[in-house]
Amino acid sequence: MEWMLGTMTHFLDAYCRHWEDGETLYGAGRLANADHLYGLCAECGIKAVMQGLGMLHLDAQGQPEKEYKKHVDVLWSTFCSLAEGRSQAPYATLLPGSNPFGDWKIEQRYAPSTHFTDTRVSAHRSGVDAVHELVRQARTDGKLL
Repeated sequence: MEWMLGTMTHFLDAYCRHWEDGETLYGAGRLANADHLYGLCAECGIKAVMQGLGMLHLDAQGQPEKEYKKHVDVLWSTFCSLAEGRSQAPYATLLPGSNPFGDWKIEQRYAPSTHFTDTRVSAHRSGVDAVHELVRQARTDGKLL
C-alpha cells in the first residue's frame, strides 16, 4: 500500500520514534529539538493509549476526531478527565495530576535555542517517564499492540 500523508496514523510508532530521537538529541546537548520531541512523544503515547482504550477514534482520513486534535499541554488533563469518567481511573492515576507539559507549546519550535534550559527540558523528559509507565501498563493489559 502506498503511504500518503495523513492516511496512516500510528501513534505508538510515533511515540517510540520521537522518544528515541529526543534522547539522541538530548545526549548531544541539542536541548531545543529534544524538548520539542519529548512533547510530541508524550502526546503520541497518550493518544496511543486513548485509542487502545476506545477513547479516541480516527476519522475516514486517518486523523483523530476533532476534539482530540490537541497537543500534550492540553491533552494530558483531557486524558485524565476522560479516563476517570470512563471508569478507567487506574490509567489516569499513572500520570501526575500536575501536567509537566503545561508550559510546553507546539509553537515553541520557533523559539530561540537559549529558551531551552536543562532544567526545563529535564522536567519534560521526566514527564515522558510517566507516559512510558502509562504505555507499559496499557501494553501489559493488552490494550496496545
